[in-house]
Amino acid sequence: MSKPVRLLIADDDDGDRRHLRRLLRGCGIACEIDEVLGLAEAEQACGAQGYDCAIIDYRMPGGNGLRAIVAIRELSPHLPIIMVTGQGDELIATEAIKLGAADYVPKSQLSSRYLAHVIKSALRKAELERIVADQREELERFGHVLAHDLKTPIHHLQHIVRFIDQDICTGDTDALVLHRKMLLATAKRMEDLINALQNYSMSTRPIDLARLELDQALDGSLSNLAGEIAERDAVISRIRLPAVRGNLPLLTQLFQNLIGNCLKYSGEVRPEISVSAEDQGDRVFVAIADNGIGVPVQQRQAIFQPFQRLHRQAEIEGTGLGLAICRKIVERHGGTIWCEASPTGGSIFRFSLAAGLSASSMLQEF
Repeated sequence: MSKPVRLLIADDDDGDRRHLRRLLRGCGIACEIDEVLGLAEAEQACGAQGYDCAIIDYRMPGGNGLRAIVAIRELSPHLPIIMVTGQGDELIATEAIKLGAADYVPKSQLSSRYLAHVIKSALRKAELERIVADQREELERFGHVLAHDLKTPIHHLQHIVRFIDQDICTGDTDALVLHRKMLLATAKRMEDLINALQNYSMSTRPIDLARLELDQALDGSLSNLAGEIAERDAVISRIRLPAVRGNLPLLTQLFQNLIGNCLKYSGEVRPEISVSAEDQGDRVFVAIADNGIGVPVQQRQAIFQPFQRLHRQAEIEGTGLGLAICRKIVERHGGTIWCEASPTGGSIFRFSLAAGLSASSMLQEF
């Protein structure tokens, strides 16, 4: 563990608290320990402090440990709670686990080794709970905006079909041709949105990573964007990029989305885009800078969320998923991505990746 575990001990017995401290000192886990004597103090401490784990005695002033589990879980839903008791009671143990305790341990079974195992297991469970909760929240938000963004083009299609019916009745072939084009364009936007959704909802299974030259991904993206680059007469400047540990198709898509975004939001000026990178030992930091319209400071985090757009569809086309896909690709590589203002105007998109291992390092790794 990279930092000490912030631990709360709630037990009114002085001897038991001292015993727990001795065991914790010998368990091999660095801990910062606070102590309270009763239920009310435990609730107050959990409400005021951000603990990583709590060890709660079953019998305490102000109520038993089961009440403590309920009260503390309301304040800190993902805080792992370990209940200890002087009596081994299976019914109490079952009830404690049902109420959300990570584990239940009779004091007679406590040892430094066993306590270390229990704490590490509780922390792992809590981390999984947080991941599941975050994914559930993202799924709910995703479903809400998805319903909205799919309904809009569907309603537009319905209107166009009614216009086409009128054109057929009146025999207005010019309007019929126009509305037919509108129908196809709307259907194409729906297809683009569904394709983007498929990319955004990429599998959470581990991706295949290998040492690769980042220039390969950049070259592939520029090839894919060749038509748009020529159409905008864009200037792309670059330096030689270092090797990274990554997935070539996903990193190609990452560059394609970011550079495509720079082209799209260049405004009325000729797009000037530069790609650079800095190798800082075990991490590579990539920067893609443009001279476009920029991103307001209050929007620089929101733009990486799905369906977050700075402009209406009529102003600049898009699905609102391009940067969200970038964030997901970078995070699946264990990196981070962010946006900042460029000193010369426009924006700089930065992201980090694991540096590529040398051949000798890769042999040592295996």
